[in-house]
Amino acid sequence: EQLEKKEEGLIGDLLPPKSTVVLVVPVDSEAPKGRLILPQQQTIRDILDTGATAIVTRDSEFADTLKKLSEPPALVITDSQVFSRVSQEVPDDVMLTSFSILMARYKGDLETNVHGVTALDKLSDGDRILISEGCTHHRQCGDIGTIKLPAWINKYTGKQLEFEFSSGGTFPEDLSRYKLIVHCGG
Repeated sequence: EQLEKKEEGLIGDLLPPKSTVVLVVPVDSEAPKGRLILPQQQTIRDILDTGATAIVTRDSEFADTLKKLSEPPALVITDSQVFSRVSQEVPDDVMLTSFSILMARYKGDLETNVHGVTALDKLSDGDRILISEGCTHHRQCGDIGTIKLPAWINKYTGKQLEFEFSSGGTFPEDLSRYKLIVHCGG
């Protein structure tokens, strides 16, 4: 089922009333202590506004959480960093998406974003990639923009690529030297 952008709300149009949604939220060194990140908060609120039930679990308890449900959830939403592992545990008849995809659908043009991903297949050894982080947080060990995204891109492409980074309000004026620009946190 295609996720098309909707005018209001983040996810309510995908859910039947009184359905159950499981949100998989990894708790790692980047997770703010004692808080959920804004996309997680917004998703929970929209689920509740729809009249559905939100069940929030860590990725380490996801399989056990599914076993406790009397019927499969209508949807599972996970963080991108554990998407691959979670997808292996989601039943084939249950829809699966990520918080990032929901936000891209809600705030942007999902079709354009999906088309943009095809640029990964056109990269060659030595191509330069700019990863521009929209957020201004202090980088931590295992940072998504500077560590995880380059690792995922390298693994997917199998190419030797050169990465450059910008964050916050900084953005290079000359973009002609980049084969790909990834806007993280946008």
